Amino acid sequence: ADPAKYLPVLAKTTGYKGVTGVISFDEKGDIKNGALTLYTYKGGVKTALGVVH
Repeated sequence: ADPAKYLPVLAKTTGYKGVTGVISFDEKGDIKNGALTLYTYKGGVKTALGVVH
């Protein structure tokens, strides 16, 4: 888990077709254009609250 070793490799990851969509990382290892979907449960029913970009 040495950042000096994995960050340069991670930064080269662009356009990876993952299960959740196409994934790319920046030079710091952060996901580019990431989104987070927030859900709630009411009466045992899962409901999406919204997507945060």
